[in-house]
Amino acid sequence: MKSDYRFAVLGCGNGGMALAGAIASKGYAVNVFDALPPTEGFLKFANEKEIFLEGSVNSRGIVNTVTNDMKTAVGDAEVIIIVVPAFAHEVIFEKLIPHLKDGHKIIVIPGNFGSLLLRKMMAANGTERDISISECASLPYACRKVSYNTVEIYKQKNKLKLATWPTGVNGEIINILNQIAGIFFPGNNVLEASMDNINCVLHPLPVLLNIGAIERDSKNFRHYIDGISPLISEKIHDMDNERLEIGKCYSLNLIPVLAQLKMYYGENDSRNVLEYVNSDQSPYKNLYGQNVNGRYLTEDIPYLVTPTMLLGEKALMDTPLFDICIHLASQLHNTNYLKNGTNLKKLGIDHMSCDQLLQYVM
Repeated sequence: MKSDYRFAVLGCGNGGMALAGAIASKGYAVNVFDALPPTEGFLKFANEKEIFLEGSVNSRGIVNTVTNDMKTAVGDAEVIIIVVPAFAHEVIFEKLIPHLKDGHKIIVIPGNFGSLLLRKMMAANGTERDISISECASLPYACRKVSYNTVEIYKQKNKLKLATWPTGVNGEIINILNQIAGIFFPGNNVLEASMDNINCVLHPLPVLLNIGAIERDSKNFRHYIDGISPLISEKIHDMDNERLEIGKCYSLNLIPVLAQLKMYYGENDSRNVLEYVNSDQSPYKNLYGQNVNGRYLTEDIPYLVTPTMLLGEKALMDTPLFDICIHLASQLHNTNYLKNGTNLKKLGIDHMSCDQLLQYVM
């Protein structure tokens, strides 16, 4: 297998910088793109081109190019890794599509139904390219950017599911990424990878059921420690069962939330989410700061919870906890997440039956 791939990482936040730093530290050429207007920190990073990873992973990497120009970022790249919040997918895809070439390997991390959206946008634009589109269920790292060129890695996941469209090239993509971090294993299809993002059950309920505490002291509120009580943990598992039952309707091999946490961060004898997030294996103990208008609602509800619920609706399933989260967050934010979030029409799959959708992603 070829070992000198050239990479582009689209996204300059926590996950994007961590991945770009990991790729560069292995000696690969990597371009880094940011769609936001240049800040003082970005300009320093563009001049110095160094990324430092600290914590459970320690490395230094020199990137090839740091740019706000998409053509420059992807012009010589073969592997394009998109690491931005789901609300930025559409903007990034619009900028990327004119520069796609046959042979490009696109990887969306985390997926959040991004492969479906990109394929729909390419079709609407009349763009036909011989490319692959992959998704991961989550980011490889629990991490936080602590300066313009440094990312603190709390913990690298032990294993991470990746799926590709078309499915026949998934092994090649996994082999490429495993040269960077040997943690990737195959999922059956991109729909499975999207629905195996457990943020949809770990994030909304602890925020929605702790709004008073968050508003009183958002800076010091710990989502996983202060936000997950015995009853909330129980409801997280109930919500996860809704997700798993939806997956069965599409013949997806979804992994339960507790099993994923143990797979990601280490096995122990925890019997539920509450016990795990308070265990020694958890990377979440010291994650402070939460906001009722933060991404645990404004990203996860419209771009993850909503499409998952709608897939359940298509399969004639009842999803009471998914429904409650969507409706309550919509009321709190004075918006309609069912209308304004990622619905099935936006993904180009509203007209498909469950069996047709499975064939589409396979």
